[in-house]
Amino acid sequence: MASSLSSVISNAILSPQERARVEARDLDTLQDKLGYRFKDRGLLEEALCHSSFANEHGLPLNNERLEFLGDSILGFIVARALYRMYPEAPEGELTRMRAELVCGASLCRRAEALGVPGLLLHGNSMKDGALPSSICADAVEALLGAICLDSGVSAAEAVIRGLFLQEAEERAAVLDPKSRLQIWLQAHEFPLPHYELLSVRGPSHAPVFQVTVRANGLERAADGPTRKGAESAAAALLLDALKEQAKT
Repeated sequence: MASSLSSVISNAILSPQERARVEARDLDTLQDKLGYRFKDRGLLEEALCHSSFANEHGLPLNNERLEFLGDSILGFIVARALYRMYPEAPEGELTRMRAELVCGASLCRRAEALGVPGLLLHGNSMKDGALPSSICADAVEALLGAICLDSGVSAAEAVIRGLFLQEAEERAAVLDPKSRLQIWLQAHEFPLPHYELLSVRGPSHAPVFQVTVRANGLERAADGPTRKGAESAAAALLLDALKEQAKT
């Protein structure tokens, strides 16, 4: 049924103003901003069809079911990413970070960036410039649900990574080198780093630890007054090397 919604909207009885608005929407630019092209354009239309518009024009679908699906997918993908990014964070901290990324205000910012308010079909009782923020936030979740149905969870995850997780990665940039290295590797879907203690030398009151760390075929070693310090120093060196490697 979703694949037929485009034709249903095209055949709906619309006023000249409504028809012009529907036809003037630039859905190609929206897909460019999402970094995803729909195979089934009907799913895209469904995600952008609010129940008020569907009810006014007797359409068989609106975006509420897609919103339900997208909300679940977004919560799961963000939760899993944060779990991996912050291996030592307690449950409460992970919950707080997830809430910040998927809250209504966050979704509304994404909606504005994507241009959703100007693309969403809604009833005549609502004006384009004064849409309830919750409606725009719901439409973003509906788009994620539509992408999942169109191409699977991996496609939805790629879009979520660009829209939501980049912010989490930027916040993590102020963390210690080991955390930043792990986050960078996770963001690029590489295996986690492996640390190895090579040696401990010097007097007992002032030991020098030498540690090596390996990831994605690269290895760097560093010294430090503690094992943790040596690991941090090695992680910083390896992260710089990985970023240089990624440029080539």
